Amino acid sequence: MRILVTGASGFIGSHLVKYLSRNYRIHGLSSSKKSQNIFQISLSDKQKLAKHMKKNKYDVVVHLAASLEESEPLDMFIKNCVSTTNILECCAETNVAKVIFSSSQLVYGKSEYLPIDEDHPKNPISNYALSKLICEEICKMYHNTYGIPIQILRLSSVYGPGQSPKYIIPTMMINSVNNKDIKIHHYKNGLQLMDFVHVQDVCKAISLACKSKSKFGIYNIASGKPITANDIANKISQIIQMHTISTSIDREANHLFYDISHAERELGFKPSVKLEKKILKEIYKSIVSKR
Repeated sequence: MRILVTGASGFIGSHLVKYLSRNYRIHGLSSSKKSQNIFQISLSDKQKLAKHMKKNKYDVVVHLAASLEESEPLDMFIKNCVSTTNILECCAETNVAKVIFSSSQLVYGKSEYLPIDEDHPKNPISNYALSKLICEEICKMYHNTYGIPIQILRLSSVYGPGQSPKYIIPTMMINSVNNKDIKIHHYKNGLQLMDFVHVQDVCKAISLACKSKSKFGIYNIASGKPITANDIANKISQIIQMHTISTSIDREANHLFYDISHAERELGFKPSVKLEKKILKEIYKSIVSKR
């Protein structure tokens, strides 16, 4: 099987390329890096993209690439929605057998019930989340028009080695190393419930989706288990000395954790990596190595 991964030099993409390379022939596309089997092609350049895909005749395309820049809505629309359209157009032209689209938990917006399943109302509250929901609709359009098998994976909060420092786990670790207090927010409805999934479990889910015989599906990819910032801080404190302080927030938290039974039934997905000491040590080592 020949698989093309967009966003191949990103956090999830770099892990996925290594994971899939064990069993498949993998090429990656990146806007920022070029290396062996990673090609520097802009997804907004339809002509170059089409030329590359016609030459290589991929069986599966995994579309991870996305812009997160909230302050530039036009740039985000081009990089997310137009680029997704370009990818799907090229897939239709080159008879790609399957597309995996990486969506986000953020398409749901404020939770109306827990755990959140795939039928939960969608009410995105950020430009990024809105662009992901638009891309999901574009995927449906191409599936309905051309019959392209498409699997949409709504990822929860992904963590693991190599993640950007702006996310909660690396932020806590970096602040601890720098002797800064870790703030734990207490909301009017308690500590916020979150759902974290390890990047290796995400890679597993994508691999399963590549092999799925389903023509079209939307799946939550998460741990399915709620966790709070205080829980995370307690786990990190097993490997790093840290000091937490509680702060009161005069509003309600948006609780988020997910029903993953659909992915379990249809894809055979079962998360296996737990947020524990060994895994946190790996993340900590990756942070320290970059300092």
